[in-house]
Amino acid sequence: MRKLSLIVISAVMAVFSYMPLANAGNSAWLPAPGGGSVSLSLIYQNAEEFYAGDTKTKGPLAEDDLTQKTALVGIKYGLMDSVALDLTVGGSEASKPGAGPKASEDESGVTDINVGVTVRLVDEAVTQAPTIAFRLGAIKSGSYDTGHINSIGDGGDGMEASAIIGKFLSDNFAVSGELGYRMRDEGIPNAAFVNITGSLIFADMFGLSVNYSMENSTDGIDIGGPPEQNPAFHTDDPSIKNFPEAEEDTHTLGSTLTFLVGGGASISGSYARVIDGRNTGEYNIFAVSLGYSF
Repeated sequence: MRKLSLIVISAVMAVFSYMPLANAGNSAWLPAPGGGSVSLSLIYQNAEEFYAGDTKTKGPLAEDDLTQKTALVGIKYGLMDSVALDLTVGGSEASKPGAGPKASEDESGVTDINVGVTVRLVDEAVTQAPTIAFRLGAIKSGSYDTGHINSIGDGGDGMEASAIIGKFLSDNFAVSGELGYRMRDEGIPNAAFVNITGSLIFADMFGLSVNYSMENSTDGIDIGGPPEQNPAFHTDDPSIKNFPEAEEDTHTLGSTLTFLVGGGASISGSYARVIDGRNTGEYNIFAVSLGYSF
């Protein structure tokens, strides 16, 4: 039962952790040495409104929604008993909203690459304490243009570190949390992030998870407004704005339903929504993920 529960929760965390703006973070439960998982996540997100500073507005989204389609591959591998490696990379395309000068209608490219190593410090299988792990990740910027409202990323390299805790309260119910800090170059503000997830497994083949995620930039500029009112947001090129330097804060709530197909394979469907934020889109996020644990 515990093995099935770990497979389901791994699938749930895979979907969430690859969802833009809905990062449920990383799992404290690591794959066995030589084992791991592979996931393909297809993600669609759209926003009819966005936050300029902390004021919600339609702005250039009055004519068309801001939409983004992303395909991400995630790999996790158990290097040894208490150490696991992970890799995430993919491609994305974001549509141009109805207003504003732009060199092209859509933005597309390779997403940022995230590579990490997670070390388990405490294992609940051998102690009554929760499982505790520490993850260190490296971020390599993808290939895309920056400075537009529909850019698929901020274009910075950097690193992130987080502490992760998880506990099975029963054979079919687990809770986990992550607290981390991310630093990138190119003037992108540093950010703290928190992820809290509760997962329920039932009938030995279904998993239901609810997740809350928060990301808070430590500083940065607000987006929007004319040059005379907000000069820091504007550049000499009227088609390019300083979006990467924005103080972007997000609060996201989501859920995932996972079905174990058999033989370690799983399929998951997710929905998440940005419920509050600053300098970000009020996104609805949908995802389908195919996973395989070995």
